[in-house]
Amino acid sequence: MISLKNLLGSEGNILSDRSLQLLLLANMVYPMGTTMISPILESLILPLSTTPAAVGLLVTAFFAPLMILSPVAGGLTDAYGRKPILVVGLLTFGISGLLMTLSTSFLLTLSLRFLQGVGGACILPVIVASLGDLYTGSASATAQGLRSTSHGLSGALFPIFSGFLVLIAWNYPFLLYAVPLPIALIIYLFLEEPSASVSQNQSQNRISFRTIMKKAPALLLYPRLSAAVLGMFITSFVFTAYVTYSSLIIVFGIGGSAGQAGILVSLFSGASAIAASQSGRVYSYFSNLTYPFSILSVVIGGGLMLVALAQSLIHMAVGAFCIGVGFGLLFSLWRVLIIEFTPEAFRGVLISFGETAKGAGATLAPVIMGVVFIILQSYYELVFALRLTNALFGFLAIIVSIYLSFIAVSKTPERISMTDF
Repeated sequence: MISLKNLLGSEGNILSDRSLQLLLLANMVYPMGTTMISPILESLILPLSTTPAAVGLLVTAFFAPLMILSPVAGGLTDAYGRKPILVVGLLTFGISGLLMTLSTSFLLTLSLRFLQGVGGACILPVIVASLGDLYTGSASATAQGLRSTSHGLSGALFPIFSGFLVLIAWNYPFLLYAVPLPIALIIYLFLEEPSASVSQNQSQNRISFRTIMKKAPALLLYPRLSAAVLGMFITSFVFTAYVTYSSLIIVFGIGGSAGQAGILVSLFSGASAIAASQSGRVYSYFSNLTYPFSILSVVIGGGLMLVALAQSLIHMAVGAFCIGVGFGLLFSLWRVLIIEFTPEAFRGVLISFGETAKGAGATLAPVIMGVVFIILQSYYELVFALRLTNALFGFLAIIVSIYLSFIAVSKTPERISMTDF
């Protein structure tokens, strides 16, 4: 019989923990904000009276609150606990998503996506911090990998539904946003407060919210921590470039359909899920983490370049697979580094800074790439400009990500001392 240890590594048995199971259930909500909407972006252009260049803002609007509100949510969870913020985030995410079913205005849909992003800012950072409360070391890497796996499984499932629901009616995919509502109830009823895993003495001397928010930014002056945070930015940038432009390349570049785009996003998510489940194994196997980080940087950036230059669905599939593998492992490993570097009293807010960097990458990718795309369109035809834009940023991602890897993991990760600041 195949055991959890055989599948996931030495810490695989943590999957039987109820708290982890509940957090993984809640975690499946967040990717609905991106991978579910990616395959249908082209289908929203006409009913919402917008353009191919502007429709990418629906992705930007979702990630923008992550930049602004994640540190606040993280600070609140450090001061008052994880569970209340998580429940509110799930409810906000689901309700705002459902309301998009009734919208025929691009501006209103954009506003609802922003509100949905507010809910998302209270989901992902809280779950990551909660896993940091519950597990350390290779167990933490395994837990973060399983979190990414549940993210990938959700991303593999819901794009298929949205890709086919949009064939019935353009707004039917938004009905899937009812899913977070019962999950919020389950979390409220059954999840024990994760921060209770911190020792009683630490709980009694918990730092105030004001002190947390005042001192936390100083931690970002540590080069290795800031490199890990920027690594989150680059990984998110590549991921968002893929989910924003892959459907346009498929439809305009190789004559595919929204349904095929949904299947390829699901392939990406499936590859991400499988790769992420091995994060604990990768973390414990390499004594020098520079090697896996550098290799994965080439894999994810090269995957985006392959997608950009693809001449067939097979080429697109290989590129999507590479991006999925790099995404699944890199995000888990960058998060573990942030947890390892961060003092426990500041775990929630510092992890949230990492998620803010992720949100910044996701927010800025469509904007920056959109500007480059528009400039290149003045010199080249639409499809070539689209391909060149993605290939250029894929190459830049490889170079920058490898550089950050050498800064962050040139030495064994160790926690920053509270006495240093």
